[in-house]
Amino acid sequence: MLYSLIELAARLQREKKLPPISYKPKSINWIIDLGGDEPYLKGPFKKGEYRSVEAPFRLRQGKVTKENVKPYLLADDARYVLGIPESPEKADEAELMHTGYVRLIEEAYAKTKMKELEKVLGFLHSPMKNSFHEQISAKDIVTFQADEESLIFEKPEIQKFWAEYLANDLLSDDECDCSVCGNRSAYVRYLPNPVQLFGQSCQLTSFNSASFESMGKTQTNNVPICFRCATLVVDTLNYLIREEQHHTLLYMSDRSMLRSQMAVYWIEGRFIEEGGISFQIDEKVFASPIEQWLFDEETNKRTPPPELKQLEELLALPKTGREQALHLDQSFFHMAVLSANKARLVIREWIHTSISQLLVHLERYTAALRIVQPSGEIGHLLPLTALIRAVDMSPGLVRQCLRMIYQGALPPTELLPLALQRFRLPKVLNDVKETWRYHALASLLKLALTYGKEEANMMESLNIHYLQPSYICGRLLAVLEEIQQRASGYRIGSTIVDRFYGAVSTAPASTFGPLLRLSTTAHLPKVSVELSCLLEEIMKQLDEAGGFPTILSLRQQAEFALGFYHQRAEFRNRRQNNQKNEAGEKQ
Repeated sequence: MLYSLIELAARLQREKKLPPISYKPKSINWIIDLGGDEPYLKGPFKKGEYRSVEAPFRLRQGKVTKENVKPYLLADDARYVLGIPESPEKADEAELMHTGYVRLIEEAYAKTKMKELEKVLGFLHSPMKNSFHEQISAKDIVTFQADEESLIFEKPEIQKFWAEYLANDLLSDDECDCSVCGNRSAYVRYLPNPVQLFGQSCQLTSFNSASFESMGKTQTNNVPICFRCATLVVDTLNYLIREEQHHTLLYMSDRSMLRSQMAVYWIEGRFIEEGGISFQIDEKVFASPIEQWLFDEETNKRTPPPELKQLEELLALPKTGREQALHLDQSFFHMAVLSANKARLVIREWIHTSISQLLVHLERYTAALRIVQPSGEIGHLLPLTALIRAVDMSPGLVRQCLRMIYQGALPPTELLPLALQRFRLPKVLNDVKETWRYHALASLLKLALTYGKEEANMMESLNIHYLQPSYICGRLLAVLEEIQQRASGYRIGSTIVDRFYGAVSTAPASTFGPLLRLSTTAHLPKVSVELSCLLEEIMKQLDEAGGFPTILSLRQQAEFALGFYHQRAEFRNRRQNNQKNEAGEKQ
């Protein structure tokens, strides 16, 4: 994974998308302009008012002492740049910070001989700097400008110096084979920058137990990394986490940060069609099965990501033969699932697969997952984020689901009982606010039953030709509920589903008898002939299939749930169509 990140970093640098080494996005509050005859103060700039900049950065922690002063080059807070203390009691600390900052500028000038740095030093050694103290707060970010083209720290000479400066400061005296690139060179004594994830600063490597310290070696002595790899891997991960098109939040937990998970992804290679025509696809297209829903304010509904339509078009490529012309077997999809454990980065999963294989796996997954919506409308593909929330998946179960989606593994065995347990809850079955969960759980049940099978497409909606007794029993319960609802004018508070779903979905033979007697005597005479005929037809199919099963296994309970879900969705769809037709006639 780390080596793949290095390769991605090289591409991003060529495309000028990756910040310079040990640079990170920063908001500037004040700019001291040294381009005129007198220094001129610009600002203050609130967040978002000044253009986005990438400024020098390094890891600094612990109490500031003479041995532990680590200023950022040119862009830092006013304690370092101007020696402005947070309070009178911290004046000595601010003076120490400012001295270290000036020393760093002097070293940069001695190395580069840049006239801009000469101006900065002239300002820092003049009494003019004190005239800005009243306007600037101690924690405000301050930097310098010598011309209108760019800030001083954005110039290539400064970027090169900063990389060399940090390398000399961090490198050990020993040489080892880098654990990432394999090249022999001096390795870093400690990692220069952390990975920023869920508001935590996470180290790329960390050891906290003697069992991990081979032959007495600790930290980077145990896993040597050269400066280039140490900085590029972290900078690239931070880029993926920061850029919207390269990451998706899978799960966010308020109880335990370790349960929170984020997927980062990218594509290696480009698709070239015959004749030299380029065919490029955004990473979001392949990440759309795990993407979150978008919120449509006009319809007040959650809608699937727009990339899903593109994905469905791509899934048809292997069937047309065009994937060979596009060289999809030479392009690869990479995905890593990350969590933060205080100061440590947790890699929960790493997926690397060719695009051609990925399309095969995604087609199998989407066919098994897609199901009609509870309203009876054509079903859209639900994102993994919705499925995770529906059953509150553990991190381990999320990993197994990702392997299923992107690597073609079988559905996790615990998925079926977990979805069944929640599907039968009265709140899920009847609460309007839980419709999304009801839909997601039905999708999971269909996924567990039909993944990799021909039935995947046949079971997307009501299938009157599917003659498994358990499926027919599920349809029967939905019919009895509809009969009860119509007989009461849809004004009944608690239906037979609320009271009997759990029992009838596990032991149909002993439960359906009383429900049928109640329905035929109390409710059926009040409803249309259409429902009577449907009830008769289903009972006939059930008799031909062997009658009511005594006990249903987990798989049969899932078939029961699908039969109930499909038949209920069919009723709701008819009801909505009838209401639309009646409204049209009135107009």
